[in-house]
Amino acid sequence: MDEHKDKGLDDLLAGLGIGEEEPPLKPLLEEPTAEANTGNAPSPKDVVEHFLVGLLLYLDPSYAIETRQDGDRLYVEILGGDLSRIIGREGKTLAALEFLVNTVLAKHFGSQYRATLDAAGYKRRQEERLKKRALEAAARVAKTGQPLELPPMRPAERRVIHMTLKDHPEVTTESIGEGEGRHVVVKPRALENPPDSA
Repeated sequence: MDEHKDKGLDDLLAGLGIGEEEPPLKPLLEEPTAEANTGNAPSPKDVVEHFLVGLLLYLDPSYAIETRQDGDRLYVEILGGDLSRIIGREGKTLAALEFLVNTVLAKHFGSQYRATLDAAGYKRRQEERLKKRALEAAARVAKTGQPLELPPMRPAERRVIHMTLKDHPEVTTESIGEGEGRHVVVKPRALENPPDSA
C-alpha cells in the first residue's frame, strides 16, 4: 500500500471508530464459507457481502447493503443507519471503505474484480455535480479562449471531468500537479496537448 492509501485506510478506521487490530477486521478478511454459493468456492459477491455485512453490522445493525455484479464489476449500495458516518467529509470515508473492499477482493481474486460503493445515491449526485461543473468550465473556456484550472480533486473526480469533456468540440482537459494538489485544466482545443491520465 502506498502512503496515500495507508492514510485512507487509517482515516476510515479512525472515522468509524475501529482500531486496525480490532475485530471485526481480522475475521472478515478470511474467506467466507462456501455455503452461500451452493457448495462452490465463494464468488466475488459472496466475499464482498461477507466483509461488508460483518463490518456494518459491527457498527450499526440498521445498516444494509444491496449488491449486484456485472461481469468483473460489483456495485454495492449501502442503505439505512447513519449514512453520514459512512460517507464522511467530502465522501472520504466512503472512498476509503471502497478501497478497503477492493483490497479484500484483490486478496482473494487478484486484480480480476473491482467494486464500486455508494451510500443512498451520494456518488451519483456527486457525479452529476461534477458533470455540471465540467460543462460550465467548458462553456467559459470556449467563450474566453483561456485555460481554466479547476480545484484539486481525487482521481475518480478528475476522471468524471475528463470523461464528460473528452468529445467536446471546443475544449480538452489535462491533469497536472502532484499528490493532493493534482487538478484538471480545461483549455481550448486549439492549445491541445495529449491529456494526462486521471
